[in-house]
Amino acid sequence: MAKRPISIKQVADAAGVSTATVSNVFSGKKPVNDDLAARVRDAAKKLGYRVNRAASNLRSGQSRVVTVMVPDLSDPYFTSLVTEIEEHAQRDGYQIIVANTKDDVETERGRVSALLSWQPDGMIVVPTSDNIPEQLLQVKDEVPIVITDRGIQTKEFDVVRVDNAAAGKMVASHLLEFGHRRVLVVASDMQISGVYDRCNGAIERIRAAGAQSDLVEVGPVPDRAAAHLARWLVKNPMPTAIFAVTDMTTLATLTCLAELKAEVGYDVSVVGYDDYPWMVARRTPITAVRQPVEQIAEAVWTLLLRRMNGDDSQIEVLPLECELRVRASSQPIEKTEETRGRRGRAASEVK
Repeated sequence: MAKRPISIKQVADAAGVSTATVSNVFSGKKPVNDDLAARVRDAAKKLGYRVNRAASNLRSGQSRVVTVMVPDLSDPYFTSLVTEIEEHAQRDGYQIIVANTKDDVETERGRVSALLSWQPDGMIVVPTSDNIPEQLLQVKDEVPIVITDRGIQTKEFDVVRVDNAAAGKMVASHLLEFGHRRVLVVASDMQISGVYDRCNGAIERIRAAGAQSDLVEVGPVPDRAAAHLARWLVKNPMPTAIFAVTDMTTLATLTCLAELKAEVGYDVSVVGYDDYPWMVARRTPITAVRQPVEQIAEAVWTLLLRRMNGDDSQIEVLPLECELRVRASSQPIEKTEETRGRRGRAASEVK
């Protein structure tokens, strides 16, 4: 007689919890205390419990599963990254399951539990913050995991990231070469190390050159960020150049300047972050830092595939370089001063 599969009730009894708690641990529908979740997973592992889900079908035959978790699928950078990863996965016979944490730590906990319930062959994770979710640390010896897009310092997982400080310095050097001496750096969330590094790299380079650099933190939501930036600009002298350090702050900066009727590239130079088609589909194309999305996806997939194939060599941290695509939104200071002077003269003539 075939051995009957372990039931959810047996796991609950062994862990000393309710069946609902076991269900939540493996479904991710509701958050579960880390200690309880660890107890449930330990009991399930000892009993040999397996979640009865469609994942068992996906994992049979030629179908294998890798999960991808990102903070915000409305952000074009993350959708581009997922698309690139998916191409590599399909080429090598893997299916991917994508989860969106909505930039919320509590949501992230539930998403991680849900993804782990698929018993994936591997995981690619962009954490919501610079803290690695505790559930991932608990399964690090069972599931290959690669972290990307965060400046996390860890000896537990492979990490692929760009050199954010170098990107900030690159933008600063560009603006300094154009003669700008009063630069505003617009950040989303300084608690995220990548954002902090970009800002710090730019500000250090600008101040080392004897120029002035201010920083304003506006948050990640473009419309709120635009309003916050507008309030700052009304209270302070207009900078000659602005460096927006994320794609969302780039959008916020352009929205704000349009509302203030400041002409990009003339009244103020602007450098954005992440290079999307809409940045060139404008009367004044935007100078932007381009992250090597294709290279990041390839490096992430290559590392994960190696781990899934049994490579247990030393953990790797791969820093990749960004490039600056210079367009009309950043101009030499002479043009900015000429435009402002011309508008000042026109205004005085009207008076």
